[in-house]
Amino acid sequence: MNCLADIPYDEWEGLIRLAFTAVLLAIVLVLSYMKRIGIGKDAALSSARGFAQLMILAIIFTYIFDSPDWLLYTWILFIAMCILAGYTSARRAKQIPKAWQITTPSIVIGTSITLIIMLLTEIMISRPEFIIPLAGMAFGNTMNLCSLCLNRIIGEVKNNRARIEAALALGATSDQAIDPYIQTSVKAAMIPSIDSIKTLGVIFIPGAMAGLLMAGTEPLVAAEYQIAVFFMIFSAGIITAITVSSLARKRLFTEAHQLKFIG
Repeated sequence: MNCLADIPYDEWEGLIRLAFTAVLLAIVLVLSYMKRIGIGKDAALSSARGFAQLMILAIIFTYIFDSPDWLLYTWILFIAMCILAGYTSARRAKQIPKAWQITTPSIVIGTSITLIIMLLTEIMISRPEFIIPLAGMAFGNTMNLCSLCLNRIIGEVKNNRARIEAALALGATSDQAIDPYIQTSVKAAMIPSIDSIKTLGVIFIPGAMAGLLMAGTEPLVAAEYQIAVFFMIFSAGIITAITVSSLARKRLFTEAHQLKFIG
């Protein structure tokens, strides 16, 4: 069975093929210009940035995968992922001062627990070419979910401020007053992940499975590994959402159970 692993790789030939695929981007730019959509500049800059980032990442991975000190470099990469993911997610919640103190630990906890379980059960092989890509998937998903959940919590509190304060005035604790809105926020943030699992293998073939198939892996093995990856992403998302809601509620109230102002 022919697969990507059987195809001899030449750096220059690969770049030429990549240049040919830029025709797709050119079509987007032309259509944007003709229809005056106004996304041409953003599309070109984003594509150039993405290309540069992926090429740099490929060079870094090549060095890490072949290095005897790969574990040290992997830890450094994880720390960088944690900081960047927490900072990026916090930028979506400017209404809460120092929101990174909520987003960063939430992302770290959700991702770390699932990755450790994956390693202990030997679902994930203890090699950088397995650990780093899977960690990247987990960090990326938990970062997005963290942003969704925290933004929804802020929106729910702003929209229901009067009801929350009324509940507090009637003797409810801060947890009791905000619980319904926290639950709504977590459920809303998890909708994309739940919908992805529902349509898994029906509407689209996920990236991990597609990559394994192109690499020559048996379809059944590829499907099993993709399911494990989705369970990892889904569980990391739930843990992150729960952690976000727990940390956020402490920042929304004073010690006297008074609701703080959310701008």
